[in-house]
Amino acid sequence: MQRTGIEIDDLIASRPLSSLQLGVIVLCALAVMFDGFDMQTMALTVPALSATWGVPAVTFSTALAISSLGMGLGAAFIAPLGDRLGRRTVLCATLLVLAAGSAASALSHSPTELVVWRFITGLGLGGSMPNAFALTADYLPRARRTTLLTVMYCNTATGALIAGLSSPWLIGHFGWQGPFIAGSALPLIACVLLLIAAPESLKFLLLRRPLHASIPALVKRIAPDVNADEVYLQAPPTTVAGTIGDLLQPVYRRRTLWLWLGFMMNAFILFLVVSWLPTLLVSAGWTQTRALQASALNQVGGILGGLSLAWLMTRLGSERVLSAGFLLCMGVLLAFLVAPSGFWTWGALLLLVGACIGGAQFAIPTLLPAYYPPAILSTGGGWASAAARAGAFVSPLIGGQLLAQGMQSTQVLALLTLPAAIAAVSMLVLSRMRSSVAAG
Repeated sequence: MQRTGIEIDDLIASRPLSSLQLGVIVLCALAVMFDGFDMQTMALTVPALSATWGVPAVTFSTALAISSLGMGLGAAFIAPLGDRLGRRTVLCATLLVLAAGSAASALSHSPTELVVWRFITGLGLGGSMPNAFALTADYLPRARRTTLLTVMYCNTATGALIAGLSSPWLIGHFGWQGPFIAGSALPLIACVLLLIAAPESLKFLLLRRPLHASIPALVKRIAPDVNADEVYLQAPPTTVAGTIGDLLQPVYRRRTLWLWLGFMMNAFILFLVVSWLPTLLVSAGWTQTRALQASALNQVGGILGGLSLAWLMTRLGSERVLSAGFLLCMGVLLAFLVAPSGFWTWGALLLLVGACIGGAQFAIPTLLPAYYPPAILSTGGGWASAAARAGAFVSPLIGGQLLAQGMQSTQVLALLTLPAAIAAVSMLVLSRMRSSVAAG
């Protein structure tokens, strides 16, 4: 049935960004920063943990991978609750889980204990990221959504960069526990700020709680001259319940499966590099300090790549630009086989890998609002993130096995051209689908 009045997406698109919308972007950017901080923390503490506990670095392969398993389960089964209970509600709850898991990790006395608490930490991260994304997307105009979401997601690399720069100091003063303690305190601060200053998603309220008392105030902050009673949210084309079944309905199935494949392959590369890069560089003859600095350089590449991709995607087509980035990454990974292993030579290559893969990690989720309506955006984002975490879970284990078998660092990096090629194909297929997909 045709609704009369003003559709909320049209209203948001017709107005400049308000302080309300800018505040949501900033606070959600702060929340996603912890994904990068935590992702880098475990990798950077492996050398210190190995020395302190007197065990080989490969002992921590499970600890490196298990948080990705927790993230996948959290993304698949906790994140979709945002479509039913509210984006902000689930985001704050999962930030508390993240803080608790990180604090408990600092109290671990064995690799087994660490695995348990890293899994709990992963549950929190997996539930928080898709809801931070969905809450932000719900307040953004269509024309600027890709750019602003990518900028917001770039804070994942900011968090990883902060971890890379601060971990040597934290480990030096507080032992290997230092980064985990910091990773516990920061989400608590973000949770408090979200509860104080961030509103619930207006689209969620219009769909699930149309009589909610906060709707008129939120509409007024976006468009003071508009009567809230005239604002509505366009219903999705099919009945949805906020479950994986919605994503596999005929209207969504093909895009869902190709999106999952792209997310999975990108995360496979990213997490193998992030998890084992310090160890790969040390085994190539680098000092631990240089290895940590190069890891930070890789994260800088991610930030620059994410911003560059956002600019290019709005002008040349999102999927085509992402596919080109994956193809470029294949060439860079192969260059490790012939380039001298000096800091500036490999550092430049790692910067490019970060730009292609880290940048894609921030840019690829911006495809989701074009493929799913707001009613299932948290669900779509959650299961896409779960697919990514499946790749992220497997890759550190495979990387550990390759290292245990004596494979050289350059060979490990060159093998990553295969998942990069698959990711490129998935983006090309989605590009062909784009014309038949109605924007959410």
